[in-house]
Amino acid sequence: MDTGNPDTDGISPSALERAARLLRPVGWPDQPSDLVVGADGFVETLPPGTPQTFSQRALDTRFTAWVYDRARDRVLRVAGMKSFEAELTAIAERLRPACDDVVLDLACGHGNFTVEWARRVGPEGLVIGVDYSVSMLRRAVTRVRESGLTNIVLVHGDAHHLPLADCSFQRVNCSGGFHAFPDLAQVLGELSRVSIPRATLTASTFAEAPHDKLARPKRWLNRRFALHFVPLLWLRDELAQKGFHDFECSLRGGGFAYTSANRSY
Repeated sequence: MDTGNPDTDGISPSALERAARLLRPVGWPDQPSDLVVGADGFVETLPPGTPQTFSQRALDTRFTAWVYDRARDRVLRVAGMKSFEAELTAIAERLRPACDDVVLDLACGHGNFTVEWARRVGPEGLVIGVDYSVSMLRRAVTRVRESGLTNIVLVHGDAHHLPLADCSFQRVNCSGGFHAFPDLAQVLGELSRVSIPRATLTASTFAEAPHDKLARPKRWLNRRFALHFVPLLWLRDELAQKGFHDFECSLRGGGFAYTSANRSY
C-alpha cells in the first residue's frame, strides 16, 4: 500500500488493505492496488474547488472546526439534548457495532464517534470515516492518532457520490449530517447502495416532527442557510423506498432526532 509518505499515521497495513477493497473514487480502477493516504492523514477523493453549500463552507475553516470540536457537547446540553456519553450509548444500542464489523461513519466530522466505533469493533474490525470538510478531517486525524487506534481510515468524500463499493458495510452511522446534505434523498440512496442486506443505519439530525409548532422558523432556516430540519414522516417513507425498514425515532429538545432503521434486502 502506498501511504503517500513514509509514515502511515498509525494506520495498520491490514486496515489499509481492507479499505482499498472498499473504496471506489471516480477514476480509480475496479480493483485498486494502492491506497494513498496524503500528508494530512486522510484519503483524498474530491478534486480542488468542489462546490460547497453555506453550512458546508461554514464548517470548513480551522476556526469553526475548532469551535465545533470544543463546544459541540456543551451546546447540546444547553439545548436540553443528551451528553455525548448518553448520546453514544443510545446510538450504540441501536447500531450494535460488534467485533470484526465494518462500519461507515458518514459526516464523521472531528471523529468523536469514529474512534468509539473503532474501539467497539476491535483490531480486526474496520471503521471508514467520510466527511466533506477538510478542516474537520484534520481534527479527526489528530483524534485518531491520540487514540492509538489503527483500524480507522479517514476519507475526504461527498455523501451524494460515496467513493465506496456496493454492499460493503454492516453498520452505518451518520451523526449530525442529514440536515446538512443538499439532496438527502440521493444520500439515502447511496447509503442503501453501500450497505449489505440486514445492515443497520443510525442517524441523528435536526428534524421537523408532524404538526411541528416550529415548522415555520425551521423552514426559514432551510431557505436562508440550507440547514434542513428533516421531516420525520418523509424520512421514514424515503428510507422505506430505499430498502430500510423497522424505522425508529426519538425527538429531543423540540428539534433534534435520533433515528435507526435496518436494510431488509
